Amino acid sequence: MDYKRANRAYLYMILSTLALVLLLTAWVFTTGGALSITASNILSELMILVPAIATILYHGDRLGVLIPFKRIKISSVLLTMLYVVLLFPLVTFINSVSMLFVDNTIVGLSDEITGMPMWEMFLLIGFFGPLVEEIVFRGFFLQSYQRTGRIIGSMILSSILFGLTHMNFNQFAYGAAMGLMLSLLVEATGSVLTSFIAHATFNSIEVVLMYATSDVLDNAESMLTEMEATGQILLTIGIYFIAAVIFTAIAFCVVIKISDIEKRKEFFVSIPKCRKHGYKLITVPLVLAIVIAAAYMIGLEILNTFI
Repeated sequence: MDYKRANRAYLYMILSTLALVLLLTAWVFTTGGALSITASNILSELMILVPAIATILYHGDRLGVLIPFKRIKISSVLLTMLYVVLLFPLVTFINSVSMLFVDNTIVGLSDEITGMPMWEMFLLIGFFGPLVEEIVFRGFFLQSYQRTGRIIGSMILSSILFGLTHMNFNQFAYGAAMGLMLSLLVEATGSVLTSFIAHATFNSIEVVLMYATSDVLDNAESMLTEMEATGQILLTIGIYFIAAVIFTAIAFCVVIKISDIEKRKEFFVSIPKCRKHGYKLITVPLVLAIVIAAAYMIGLEILNTFI
């Protein structure tokens, strides 16, 4: 897949997502009721999946090439799960910093999520969401961009787009970081299956924690306010930062070990030296998509200040 076509597909994704938001808003005003979180999430995932698959099929590319789901060894699967656990301090640190400026989106949805059957949220958040997002971002986008030879640039750009697709600053912050760490797994194994396992594991743990600590989540915002008032928030974030540095360093060692198990260590450690073909990856449709997404996110934050 040509990176220019991938960039156009991302514009279609953002426009489709905004169209869905408008339709759902109109539905609420017209009927007085809202779609369930299950229905709205499935529709949201389809808004990013359909443009990607349609672009691949229209241009005649092979799905197996752009979305490599090759098998990996059991030892790699187990280390992938360990890798995910090691990334929690990093996500916690980034989430805590972002909450100094914006609301925690997941906390705001916790009551609606925990009001649904747990098995349903496991299927939606722990399986369906990660499957779609890995197919699109670590498959379609990452593989398309890598054809330019800009491996690191491809990882960073696809991760930023992954964060932006959440359409709020809180999830953008840790989503982009998590996207980059998931991209490392794909490079270490050559398989999107690895990043899917990691993403599904991460989300499933989040679902369990959400149901197990629903009372804590309900009070999270007030706890943060109290910590800010007493000056404890910076100390807490500092502790999170230290933990993030230590555990993320260990996570890097784990992903290198995974690359060794999958016989890709030589390629993996040589990524910074990969030859580039002179492409810039950034095109006008991509810039337009990013501007639209950023404008929506800024508008959402401004609107939240008046609610």
